[in-house]
Amino acid sequence: MSDGTARRALVTGASTGIGAEIALTLARAGYAVAATSRDKARLADIVAEVNAIPVELDLTVEDSINAAINSAAEALGGLDVLVNNAGQALIQPATDVTWDQWDVVVDTNLKGSYFLSARFAEHCINAGHAGSIVNISSTHGLLGFAGRTVYGASKGGIIQMTRMLAIEWADKNIRVNTVSPATVMTDSRKQSLDADARKRMLARIPSGRFPETKDIAEAVLYLAGPGAGNVTGQTLVVDGGLTVQ
Repeated sequence: MSDGTARRALVTGASTGIGAEIALTLARAGYAVAATSRDKARLADIVAEVNAIPVELDLTVEDSINAAINSAAEALGGLDVLVNNAGQALIQPATDVTWDQWDVVVDTNLKGSYFLSARFAEHCINAGHAGSIVNISSTHGLLGFAGRTVYGASKGGIIQMTRMLAIEWADKNIRVNTVSPATVMTDSRKQSLDADARKRMLARIPSGRFPETKDIAEAVLYLAGPGAGNVTGQTLVVDGGLTVQ
């Protein structure tokens, strides 16, 4: 980069949707990007478009987390930014949630992101340079929604994890922040919601529009970079005013 800032980013869950847009946006802004998926073959489009480094990652497996950090750091010559985007959703009445369902969602969204962040911080500390972590939470972590208790608990945990790690690593010059979107109309979300459902959801958003993947990616770009150099422990909500009513 022209300002001399090293920018090497690892983006999880980058094969489609929000994660893919984040990886593309960072790459176009000059970052060298490593993109993860549980299946590296799904990263072919990102790799082809911006020459991203494909990395296999299963956030529920400790060895996979360690290997992903090591692989990405080796391929890029180090890491400066981690974007914890990968997540697992669940829509289920609370009384019907099984132990296995709870574990899959919480282990992916919260536990996996926690330990990946810890390994990233270790890398930055050992290398003696600054770092920036941007977590992707959700308005489900800020508001109550029926049928989404496990997902909401995991995303609320991400927001509190952000605060705790930001304080713990502040003296190491490692910033930790969160982006919390309302429902983003990705291709998969459009297919899962009929017109009536979209209308009901949209009626609750003061701006009158759903966030788009590019809105989330631009928020990540800001928090990851030097323009947010004195911002840490914060949650940037991208929801068209939903949570301030």
